Amino acid sequence: MTPAFKEWQVIVDALVAGEQTLILRKGGISEGQGGFQVQAERFWLFPTAFHAQRDRTKPEAARWFPADSDPASAGMIPITAFADVVAATFLSDWAAVARLDPFHFWLESVVRERFAWAQPPGIHALLVRVHRLTQPVLLKPTAEMAGCKSWTELPLRFEDHPAEPVLSDDAFATARALIGL
Repeated sequence: MTPAFKEWQVIVDALVAGEQTLILRKGGISEGQGGFQVQAERFWLFPTAFHAQRDRTKPEAARWFPADSDPASAGMIPITAFADVVAATFLSDWAAVARLDPFHFWLESVVRERFAWAQPPGIHALLVRVHRLTQPVLLKPTAEMAGCKSWTELPLRFEDHPAEPVLSDDAFATARALIGL
């Protein structure tokens, strides 16, 4: 079993497309206020189907909302990538968080809500290097994967699934310099 990070489908798609290299996290409800921890330096990206994603992301994220779902994969969870944590920090200064706005697809109101929810107020920022699988994996969901939590475990081994970075070394270095983490 290997760690998987649960995130909205639209954000996972943006990460896999190389359009986002930043994850902002307050933690899942089951982790409690201030309870989020980076549990692994490498993890699978586990897309979740939160119904209000469209209303809580910037209009530019609309390109990742599917018109129709693939009936062949109905009820399955597509695993298309994993990520390596390059930098992680807890930001308790709203100005530092606001400066990151160009680098993610969440609405400011969502980020403010997450920022204010944590105790102490703040948000975790993770700069990640994403690797797209050459062949996606479809997983049948289990009860252990369910719930409002940041982490779950998957019966997959990284070394069994060839992958390539979604951004070149130069493109990632540029993104990292702009983000400043």
